[in-house]
Amino acid sequence: MKKIFNWVLIILQVLFLFTAYGIQMFSMKKMGMMRYVIYINQQWEAKYPIETLQTISIVLLVLLSIIIILYALIKKDNEIGRKKALPMLLVEVIVTLAFVFFALFFSPENYRSYYFTSLALAIVALIQDIKTIVYLKNLSV
Repeated sequence: MKKIFNWVLIILQVLFLFTAYGIQMFSMKKMGMMRYVIYINQQWEAKYPIETLQTISIVLLVLLSIIIILYALIKKDNEIGRKKALPMLLVEVIVTLAFVFFALFFSPENYRSYYFTSLALAIVALIQDIKTIVYLKNLSV
């Protein structure tokens, strides 16, 4: 059951990344997709406090990653030395840093599908955090 849960989450992560890439690719090549993405960007900017949501999501994902790493370090059994714990923690840090880097250094002006890609990267980072938490929790049981 645990392996099925892990594979389903991996497939979800890959689907989110492919979707973000596809939206960006088609928004650069197809005029209809470009117009739709620009329209959605304007709608979201008008409806939601994007800067606030972006800052909150960055802070929450970074704090969650730090808490997970500290939890793994503080554990009695030294979970990081385990076979699968270290790669999961490294992937978690890489995905979170990719989201933070993308969110801080890109904008809707220079990357049309910025909001879609940012949302997809945040979801992928959150899924990776959940996978790591579940894995570390199962080790301590």
